[in-house]
Amino acid sequence: MLSKRMLNFDSFEVMDILTIAQKLESEGKHVIHLEIGEPDFNTPKPIIEEGINSLKDGKTHYTDSRGIIELRKKICELYLKKYGADLNPDNVIITGGSSLGLFFALSSIIDDGDEVLIQNPCYPCYKNFIRFLGAKPVFCDFTIESLENAISKKTKAIIINSPSNPLGETVKKEIYEFAYDNIPYIISDEIYNGLVYDGKNYSAVEFDENMEKTILINGFSKLYAMTGWRLGYVISNNEIMNAILKLQQNLFISAPTISQYSALKAFEEETEKIVKKMLNEFNRRRKLVLKYVKNFGWKVNNPIGAYYVFPNIGEDGKEFTYKLLKEKHVALAPGIGFGSNGKNHVRISYANSYENIKEGLERIKEFIE
Repeated sequence: MLSKRMLNFDSFEVMDILTIAQKLESEGKHVIHLEIGEPDFNTPKPIIEEGINSLKDGKTHYTDSRGIIELRKKICELYLKKYGADLNPDNVIITGGSSLGLFFALSSIIDDGDEVLIQNPCYPCYKNFIRFLGAKPVFCDFTIESLENAISKKTKAIIINSPSNPLGETVKKEIYEFAYDNIPYIISDEIYNGLVYDGKNYSAVEFDENMEKTILINGFSKLYAMTGWRLGYVISNNEIMNAILKLQQNLFISAPTISQYSALKAFEEETEKIVKKMLNEFNRRRKLVLKYVKNFGWKVNNPIGAYYVFPNIGEDGKEFTYKLLKEKHVALAPGIGFGSNGKNHVRISYANSYENIKEGLERIKEFIE
């Protein structure tokens, strides 16, 4: 018999869709993938070359459980340059992906019966992590009124994801300020930080430079097209870091060594130029998707970051998604997987080539007509 904690652990519906799509491909069908949140670009060449050199140099052993000091210093330099935050490398731990960092963050502060506020809609794994740790996810809109109604004596933390998945929106300043005034801990998931095409995006360090209430999560997967390298990091105060370090030591020892050394090249000028080109291309794709979506007559918010568009299609998004995949071989993510507010929505990922996205949108147009 499975453990009780697994009974409330939902599958990741995006991956369920991917499984069906891959089966269709095995049958010879040409599927357009607009469901997966993974950059289609290859990892920038300087990072790859550094990985090869690391292998040749024998950097294949465990590192310090916090991560190599060179990388932790680079991360601190980044936040100093970008936000003026004077962080200490000892307050940074390198993890095997940002999802692991998020799990560590929640594990370090959550007790049975606690409540964690999450946006509706939001990244589906949030609720699973929270329930797995014996706490309760509380869905709410990220408005002051909704947050006020959601807060209780059991509220321990809020997860803020900006830019957000699936909305592609950035969180407003007043939401951060309200959270810091009223909630014990703020877990700031900033994995899409840097993937912003218009306007201002905040980081938690702008509101809590000493990280007294903050656990900041970030990584290299999305911005640097390093999903398979499994590399993220956590930043917080000494107490939280010591707790997370124990988890790291006991469960994973250290993040992948080769990935850590390779990531040192992410901060160099040559890589930054490559990333800028990727951002420009993402923005071009974003505008294409929005143009089609509006022509479909679908209602859509204003996505200015990440690489998702989350339109309201005016009907059950899950039913639409599975019919579309079966008949037109275009894979989208059902909005309901991200929260009850997503029931009549679909998520379109533009982390695919411009040509593939356009073909996929044309197929959707035919399907609607």
